[in-house]
Amino acid sequence: MADMDKTFKLRTFTDAAKNDVEKSNVADENKAQQLVAKKDALLAEERSKSLDLLKTIVQLRESLKQEQAKTAELQARLNKLDEVEESQLVKKNIQLEDEKKKSLEYMRMIEQLRESTRQEQEKSTEMVRKMAEQQAQLNKLTTVEESQLARKNAQLEEEKQKLIEYMKMIEQLRENVRQDQEKKIEMANKLAVLETKVKELSVVLAKISSLATGGKLDSID
Repeated sequence: MADMDKTFKLRTFTDAAKNDVEKSNVADENKAQQLVAKKDALLAEERSKSLDLLKTIVQLRESLKQEQAKTAELQARLNKLDEVEESQLVKKNIQLEDEKKKSLEYMRMIEQLRESTRQEQEKSTEMVRKMAEQQAQLNKLTTVEESQLARKNAQLEEEKQKLIEYMKMIEQLRENVRQDQEKKIEMANKLAVLETKVKELSVVLAKISSLATGGKLDSID
């Protein structure tokens, strides 16, 4: 019985091992097929890329030929331009030299202007400082003179009141003088009338006196 059990177990193990081997072989074959399929796909992709690259290379060669032709044409033109522009290049060099001289002059002028600007800025700074000092002094004077200004304003108001009073007095005096002048004119007119009457009476008295002394009495007009 023991030998039979060992034989059965051995067969069972052997069958299991065979199954495992077969399964392993199937798996390996599947993997191999998958790898072959991947390789074929990659190979097809690489062939497609290679074809594209060949097309690109052909296009680049054609473009290179065209560019070389253009380059040759441009070189020919440049050669012609070089021959034509030799005298112009000399002129341009002369003009460039003149421009350099002008640039130097402009740079000198700019430096002078910068120096002048710096000096003006210094003067402006000094003026600002002096103005600040003057403003400070003015503030001090303003502070000191505020009370004096108030007193002066009060004095000025008082003087104004006095002036108003004086103006009233002057107007009153003018009115009095005007009335006195009117009175004097009236008195002068009265005096002239009295003088006229006195003269008339003198004439009458003279005639009366002449009559009293024996003279003839003339008619009295």
